[in-house]
Amino acid sequence: MRLQALAKKFDPVEYFREFDFKDYLRFDFANIKGDLAGGLTSAIVALPLALGFGILATNGDPSGAVAGLYGAVFTGIFASLFGGTPQQITGPTGGMTVILTQIFVQFHDINALLLACLIAGILQVVMGLFKLGKFVSFIPQPVISGFTNGIAILIFSQQLKTFFSAPLVALITIAFIIIVPLINRSLPKLFLGLLFGSLITFFLSDRIGAFLYSFDWKSLAFIRSQAIGIVGSIPNALKLPAWPNASWASWHRAIPAGFAIAMLGYLETLLASVVVDSVTNTEHNSNRELVGQGIGNSVAALFGGIAGTGAIVRTMINIRSGGKTKLAGVICGLILVAVILSLAPIAAKIPLAALSGVLMMAAIGMFEWEPIKILPKTPLADSLVFVTTMLVTVFADLISAVLIGMLMATFLFINRVSKLGIIPALERDLSSISEETKKIMQQHKISVFGIEGPLFFGAVRSFSKAIANALPNTLILDMKGVSIVDASGAQAVENIIQKMRARKKRVLISGMRPEVRKILHELEIIQNIGSDSFPDDLGKAIDYAVSLAENRQPNLADYLKNDLIMLEAEASDKKQLFEKAVDLAVDKGYVFDREAFLESLWHREQDSPTTLGQGIAIPHSRSGASTDEVVVIYLSLKKPIPGYVCDDGQPVKIVLMISAGENIQGYLKVLKLIGQAMGKESVRQQLKQAASPGQVMDVFHSVM
Repeated sequence: MRLQALAKKFDPVEYFREFDFKDYLRFDFANIKGDLAGGLTSAIVALPLALGFGILATNGDPSGAVAGLYGAVFTGIFASLFGGTPQQITGPTGGMTVILTQIFVQFHDINALLLACLIAGILQVVMGLFKLGKFVSFIPQPVISGFTNGIAILIFSQQLKTFFSAPLVALITIAFIIIVPLINRSLPKLFLGLLFGSLITFFLSDRIGAFLYSFDWKSLAFIRSQAIGIVGSIPNALKLPAWPNASWASWHRAIPAGFAIAMLGYLETLLASVVVDSVTNTEHNSNRELVGQGIGNSVAALFGGIAGTGAIVRTMINIRSGGKTKLAGVICGLILVAVILSLAPIAAKIPLAALSGVLMMAAIGMFEWEPIKILPKTPLADSLVFVTTMLVTVFADLISAVLIGMLMATFLFINRVSKLGIIPALERDLSSISEETKKIMQQHKISVFGIEGPLFFGAVRSFSKAIANALPNTLILDMKGVSIVDASGAQAVENIIQKMRARKKRVLISGMRPEVRKILHELEIIQNIGSDSFPDDLGKAIDYAVSLAENRQPNLADYLKNDLIMLEAEASDKKQLFEKAVDLAVDKGYVFDREAFLESLWHREQDSPTTLGQGIAIPHSRSGASTDEVVVIYLSLKKPIPGYVCDDGQPVKIVLMISAGENIQGYLKVLKLIGQAMGKESVRQQLKQAASPGQVMDVFHSVM
């Protein structure tokens, strides 16, 4: 039945509205000049990184340069077309390449790696369609910073071997990358560093023998090499799409590898999107971005390209150059296509050592120094999470680093919030209570405990310990500060109630939020502590506890709620009036099933109209659709409703709607109190003159 109800409520048009499929191939050419500039500058920066990360992904195999270029082309174009961050530039990145390298080393097969990338893309599309994008906001900053720095260290260290294969070439490249910003910070330093390093090597390597020397770590000496390693052949024509030619035996390893790639892509891309939001003062669509990234990675894998993610550096360059729409990302990809078709022979001669210099400087730029600087001032828990995540990234693997970092952050967070604020006596709230009332509370052992914070499994121990030390005759739990409660917290409340009942003592719970009330009701925690045990606020709880202690009879005000009083209500008929009242009760958490409650009301009305005479109506429902806490919804009518009249012929002017759940005793008690109060002419007249919920409450408080 529940599944059928969910199926009826599911609206596919509404569910998929945010993806706006018609918009995917719709372009805005109003900013074409800025998008052209952004796409061009992004492509200039993307080119050396695509080549370098492609080679790195294949563990130093120069043929990986083609996979890097194809990855930049197809992830860039398709992620821009279908994504949810218009300014985002997508392509191979340091973090993604690190995990691709680990997978390639495991498979020793480029086709198996491409299969894992294809699976990752499909998984990302599924993540987006299931709207999992919002969960990226749950990752703590220390985990992100540790993860990022660990990746930077890995990239740098993995380039050392290539660096020392021709250290002079790499050093020249690095020197140019450092010098370029000193001349003009807006110039693409990585591209120019690679260009100058490659040109100098090309023209001088035959004349200056120092270019051919490599450093051998075993002998700790420089050794002359035969030649400088270069990228090698790059086809100057695009491949046709084809399914990765991996063996079926590779599938059982490619699926978990694909999941790891998808999760890392999820993390890096959406974090990059968050950065874009902060810079551009916009708001990206996380779910749509995941779909776009998934499509891009899937298509790239079919063309022989490695997976990519949103690239923060390239995206920032695009934004600073004027790129605003998805056209910039498409243009960036098309420029790289032009490079493949026309400049492949030139790109093939790029020295690998020059690319290593580019990647090492990219790693240094990627490293976040600020968390290191403020480490002594950072809370110990956050410092531990940051350092542990960074170390696990370097010495284990990226997914383990994120998982361990998240687990540490979660446990430390639980430890922090488990120190629940249990505030005996609530001095700040009792300051308005008269000294006479305080004396009565002390005399009759009326104790007040305020609870501040989430009441969940981590806080149960401190909560139970604080309450167990008190032995009051009446215990007031002020839960206005409780935002959430889980099953363990609810069980702790029930244990306290049971202990108090075993001693024949009273428990009052004040200030419950609707969501907390609903949970305690559904877990059947609060049904047996009395229908009048839930005052609106602490003040009313104290007044009621004092009246019980002094054997004063309760009055109707004890069942009224300030947020369930509606003055000057208007409705075209009785049905609409009832719906307004029930909607209010649903909104405040006293009724859970609107339709069932309304059906119960109407069924009772058909049996016998619920009017008292003198313009007073008391529609009521005893239904499991509402809590067992007896509450009265008060409505005064601005004008009479046609056909809604009492037996004495007077039109209904005041409605006291009763919600009693299955609590028949509380229901009968409230009926009696309504009859006593509304039978007095003075009360009816005062209610007609009441101009606010507070005045209505005052009228009923005065009824003896």
